[in-house]
Amino acid sequence: MAVASLRGTVGEWIQGWILPDGEALVSLTVEWRGSVRAFRGGGRSRLAPKAHRALMLAREAFGVDDASVEVENPLRPALGLGTSTMDVGGVIASCGALGGREVSEEELFRMCCSVEPSDGTMFRGLALVDHINGRLIERLPEPPEMWLAALLPYRTLDTEAYRRDRGLLKAVRDRAQRHAKAYQVFKRGLLEGNSRKVAAAATMSSIIQQAIMPREEWPLLLSACRERKGIGIAVAHSGTASGVIFKDPVSAEACREFIASRWDLGEVRVVRACGGGGDVDVRG
Repeated sequence: MAVASLRGTVGEWIQGWILPDGEALVSLTVEWRGSVRAFRGGGRSRLAPKAHRALMLAREAFGVDDASVEVENPLRPALGLGTSTMDVGGVIASCGALGGREVSEEELFRMCCSVEPSDGTMFRGLALVDHINGRLIERLPEPPEMWLAALLPYRTLDTEAYRRDRGLLKAVRDRAQRHAKAYQVFKRGLLEGNSRKVAAAATMSSIIQQAIMPREEWPLLLSACRERKGIGIAVAHSGTASGVIFKDPVSAEACREFIASRWDLGEVRVVRACGGGGDVDVRG
């Protein structure tokens, strides 16, 4: 048996038309985790469609035709929390280990993206990735100590439907210069260990996305950030989740209480931002 786990996200630090030839993103990885257990035999696995496609891919790639998997994911799907990448990446990594293969971060990312556009949560630290074509563009360091008061609405967004909307994709491309500028601020903030610059870049990217695809929580995010002295705002660019960024957990908790007293259309949680990286454990 092999067990693989990946972290979740609260959307992205940055996403947009950053590359000369297309979109890229840096996942806002947090400490939430999902896991997948792979084992031989067990009959037909009952899986969501994307995880099922990942299992078919992994069986062929790693020569484990009899592999079955069990997915354990504590997060609700279709919010922008990286749940699909947790599931798809976990299936592929655990099946690889079951077949005696250690799947590299880049190979895992490519395989995930062959199933669907994916988050870069399998890379240690942070990474700028082409989530459409499965390319690692640039490795980045982990973020400095930062916490989020994360809003998880009850409403969802179908990422695949979002990607089929040509009007939205044109609006993203038309703002390419602004996306590239936000990424440069973000990268400088990481290299300097400057949480305020990192948060400012996330806010820049969020403001751009709000103009493209407005979300109803935006006034609340602005108010919470101002009233509770947050250092920035982050959003899921193809999801409904969002968050107010802080330098410490106490301030983030005070913001959670502020939001929860004014908003009953979802959950509000406090979570620490961190780097990515998968864990694989082979047992017996």
